[in-house]
Amino acid sequence: MTGAPSRPPSTFDLAAEFERRLGCPFDPGAAMSLAGGVRADALGAEPAAAYEAAWSAGLHEHIVPVAEGGRLASFEEFLGVVRAVSRREPAVSVGLGSTLLAAMPVWIWGDDEQRRRVAELVLARAWGTAAISERSAGSDLLATRTRATPAAGGYVLDGEKWMVGNGRRSSFATVLAASEPSFGLFLLDFAALGGELVRRLPKIPTHGLRGHDLSGLALSGCRVGPAALLGRRGRGVEMLTGMLQFTRTMVGAVSLGAADTALRIALRHARTRVLYGVPASTLPPVRSLLARGFADLLVAECTGLAATRALDVARQRMPLWSAVAKYVVPAFCVDAVNACGEVLSARAYVREGVANDAFQKVARDIAITPVFEGTQLVQLDTIRAQLADGALRRGRGATDAGLPLSLLFRFGEPAPSPAPRDQRPSITYGGTDEVTDFLDDAAGAVADDEDLAALARRLVTVRDETRETLAAVATRRTPEAYEAARRHCLVHAGACCLHTWIRRRESLGGLATDRAWLSVALRRVVERLGLPARPDWAGEDRLVRRLEELDDDDRALSLVPLRLAAQYRESAPAHP
Repeated sequence: MTGAPSRPPSTFDLAAEFERRLGCPFDPGAAMSLAGGVRADALGAEPAAAYEAAWSAGLHEHIVPVAEGGRLASFEEFLGVVRAVSRREPAVSVGLGSTLLAAMPVWIWGDDEQRRRVAELVLARAWGTAAISERSAGSDLLATRTRATPAAGGYVLDGEKWMVGNGRRSSFATVLAASEPSFGLFLLDFAALGGELVRRLPKIPTHGLRGHDLSGLALSGCRVGPAALLGRRGRGVEMLTGMLQFTRTMVGAVSLGAADTALRIALRHARTRVLYGVPASTLPPVRSLLARGFADLLVAECTGLAATRALDVARQRMPLWSAVAKYVVPAFCVDAVNACGEVLSARAYVREGVANDAFQKVARDIAITPVFEGTQLVQLDTIRAQLADGALRRGRGATDAGLPLSLLFRFGEPAPSPAPRDQRPSITYGGTDEVTDFLDDAAGAVADDEDLAALARRLVTVRDETRETLAAVATRRTPEAYEAARRHCLVHAGACCLHTWIRRRESLGGLATDRAWLSVALRRVVERLGLPARPDWAGEDRLVRRLEELDDDDRALSLVPLRLAAQYRESAPAHP
């Protein structure tokens, strides 16, 4: 006698495992609780219990590739893990993310010994810091003033790195320094250096992520051997540019997790808060805010899932797609949290009552995510350059073979993911953006729905306009070029929603099969393009009902059918 066939493995399974291990964030007794995070945040202290819970769950093992002895096998899988952790304490995700940022160039370009040593440190719960940023340089890597002077038997490093993650607590660092013949990346193992050669700078007070070690370090006559050099001499800026394609994509997971928590706080408050004799959640303006905030989260999710899966199946597209995802996902998630603040109204500013002040912490924490790994301006400049290069290549008749969208939008299905060093990132792609190229097909696929088809055709029109603009301005940094890059990001996000609906809704099931989410989501994109979009009031109402169902059923506020840890719910307060 045989049992029922087993369910095929899914890239979402690991996130579900972490959800079970970490417990409900609303439970004040959980190790990684919102209440515990608020207490640590109020003191500007490290959330020690939350970090311990993350270590115990094995989070650090997932920033070490399988090839180096860890458990990082898929970036799509890792997205779900980071999102689960960020739903509870973004500072933990950012702290471990800073270690990933420091380790990623080692995974990609390090030699056998460098990779072995960093893997040993990370698996032993050591922190890493990417010592890149400087006070006067900001995001201009070419303005880096730290120097690595060739000396007998290696190099001598001098300079100061500021506003870097884990600067005070790190055991190793990857340092960008001006050298010969150009900039280089150097791996520093602090245990092997004299203490007087590295001075830790004070922690920088911040409005959000107060539990994160954002600080710096100063190097003075820091002598290292030739083995400290990562990769080829003079390739430091190039390596950093490629490394950021991984980490800037993963920043979206932090935003998605934080927005999930904010939306859940706002929804629960609106359902228990009585106004004019009825629950606030039944009032049309409140329902509209909840629906639009949820739709913003889903736009961000579709864009983030596609970009993260591309790290596994289409890594050569990431010079463009990682910048698009970094521009779109945090921005839409911040807007979703702002909508939640409007739902909470005055209670968003009161340090008691609603979720023990967790909303204000989430709002402060998520506000920095559009800045991490390059500001929005930096992303637009990257996108402008990549799209202009692609337009020039098309003009010369040079085209790419193309990527099957059926592979990219197959969320949840495991796919082979090359190890970072087996498929190194490139600096330019110069091909087409298949996500937007196939918008015409997507518009045709929803042609039987007049409303959705009209929204899709508007995206097609904007796509064609941006292509013409970028072809005209070539690679010049003009206002028109930056605006075209911004509009391309929005078209790409809308296209991700359409492709998800067309290619994945039946497999994902649940919310993904409900037309309401797509209708409201596309309107949110079209509105940001400055185009008229008549509200879908019925769609918004239905989307809020689906939102309520997901929360009641202990599921992620997501198109992904992810079961959460049993949700802790406080007793509803009495209202006059």
